[in-house]
Amino acid sequence: MFARRHRRSFGLNTTSTADISFVLLIFFLVTTSMDQNKGLVRQLPPMEPAEQTPTEVDRRDVLTFALAANGTVTVDGKPVADKDVAARVEQHVTSRGLRHIIAIDIDPDAEYQAYFQLQNSIVEAYRQLRDAEARRRYGRPMKGCTAAERDQVRQACPQRIVENYMEKGGSRP
Repeated sequence: MFARRHRRSFGLNTTSTADISFVLLIFFLVTTSMDQNKGLVRQLPPMEPAEQTPTEVDRRDVLTFALAANGTVTVDGKPVADKDVAARVEQHVTSRGLRHIIAIDIDPDAEYQAYFQLQNSIVEAYRQLRDAEARRRYGRPMKGCTAAERDQVRQACPQRIVENYMEKGGSRP
């Protein structure tokens, strides 16, 4: 009697969908900016032989900053405001010359923001010192100097920073 009709199933052509998806993927990869690595720029000392001889350091040549867990900064045991850190570093480096050492004692529970703020203040002090040295030697700021001149200024005013990480009890390891 009645013949059954087979219904035709229609399939979607996914070729164009895949092409559009690929184009959108390429578009977003090209147009979005990737986060660049950020961090502190430090030049680590070269690898030395296993045996090192201890060096005697005059205590007056060391300016010690301590960063507590609550974010307070002290200099040689006395509290110091964040805005005064750079001035203290400049004063110490100027008075001690090439013998100066900046030591930072860091509590492991201290916040990163406080640590970076302290580091930025110290680096800013070195930037100002080097800029003044470049102006004294060459009559222009550090940015205006040639690569060789910048190297000479860096040798005249090296960054000598030592970091110590305190143990949980608040003492050095």
